[in-house]
Amino acid sequence: MYSEVFCKVYNEFGWNYYPEIFGEQLLQWLERNGVAPKNAMDLACGTGILCEILHEKGICASGMDFSEGMIQIARQGNPEIHYDVADMITYRPEKQFDLVTCTGDAVNHIANLSDVKKIFQNVYAYLSPGGYFVFDILNEHEVSDSEPFEMDFTESTRVWFQMTRPGEKQVNLKVRVFEENELRFEENIRETIHDPSVICQMLRECGFEHVTCSDRLLEDSNPGTTWFVIGKKKKGE
Repeated sequence: MYSEVFCKVYNEFGWNYYPEIFGEQLLQWLERNGVAPKNAMDLACGTGILCEILHEKGICASGMDFSEGMIQIARQGNPEIHYDVADMITYRPEKQFDLVTCTGDAVNHIANLSDVKKIFQNVYAYLSPGGYFVFDILNEHEVSDSEPFEMDFTESTRVWFQMTRPGEKQVNLKVRVFEENELRFEENIRETIHDPSVICQMLRECGFEHVTCSDRLLEDSNPGTTWFVIGKKKKGE
C-alpha cells in the first residue's frame, strides 16, 4: 500500500506520462483493429489517467487499485468515473467489460505466478465475449541498475530515485522525499520479472485466444522498454 505522500508525489511529479502515452497508442490500436468497446476496466489504475482518456472518447471507463490514496486522487479528478479499492488478485466485479487494461508493469508487482494466473482467470470471467485484455510487463533486457537520480519537487522538496536489481528476476525502485534536506519518507517498490512466454502460455490456459506479445503496441511505433501482451476472450463464451 503506497503512502499518502507517495501518492501525491506520483500524481504531481509527472509520473502520469506513461498512462498518457499508452492511452494515446491504445486508442490508435482500437481504431486500427476495428475494436469499439462500450466500456472498459483499468486494473491498478493509479490516479485514473487512462480511465480519463477512455472516458473522454465516450467509453464508459472504470478503474480499480489497491491503494486508497491513488483512488482518492482518481475520484477527485473525475467523480463521474467509477473506481474501486480492491486487490486485483481477488477482484471479480459482477458486470462484464469489453476491454480490460493493466499498465505500468502492475503485473510485475505480483511475485507469485499462481496469483498472476488467478488475475487472468478472473479477468477472463468479467471480460465480455470477444473482448480484449491488454497489459504490459517488464522487459528484463531493458531493466538494469541505475545511478541515483534527483529532481526538485517544490522549492523545499526534492525527490530521489534509484532502480536496482537486488537478485535474479527482481527489481527494486527506491524513492526518497526530502523536505528542507530532511528525509520525509522512503518507499521501496519491489517487482518480479516474469518470462513473457510463460505469461502468454498462462493466458492460453485460462482460455484466451489470439495471444500476442511484442515490444510495441503499434507496429509502426518505436520499441518500448516493456512487453505489450494482448489476449482475446472467445466470442462464444
